[in-house]
Amino acid sequence: MKNIGTKFNLRVYSTRWGHHDNYHLTKTEEGWLVTYNKASNAPCDKSGSPTLEKALRGENISYPADLEYFISDIWDASENRSAEEVQSYFDKLSAWISEAEKTKPNFSPLHL
Repeated sequence: MKNIGTKFNLRVYSTRWGHHDNYHLTKTEEGWLVTYNKASNAPCDKSGSPTLEKALRGENISYPADLEYFISDIWDASENRSAEEVQSYFDKLSAWISEAEKTKPNFSPLHL
């Protein structure tokens, strides 16, 4: 198995905090270990479930509904791609999630 133990970075913008947060995903034989804030090396499956989803929801970060399929595809691709290529996939996901987060509507009474 290739890239087992390799740590990848998912850098996501948070509207709540006004800056990017780093989520670290370390590849395991069964999926990923996610490290972020309260979650330290928390296990999840190849799609990032349930840890990554809980971390993003806990920070009120909007993300595409099919994110789990892309995370799973990245895990599969990491079997025969270099760590640099895999990180480039995470960079593209980071940009996609950040764009979703930045463009979500704000219906808070404070902003109406």
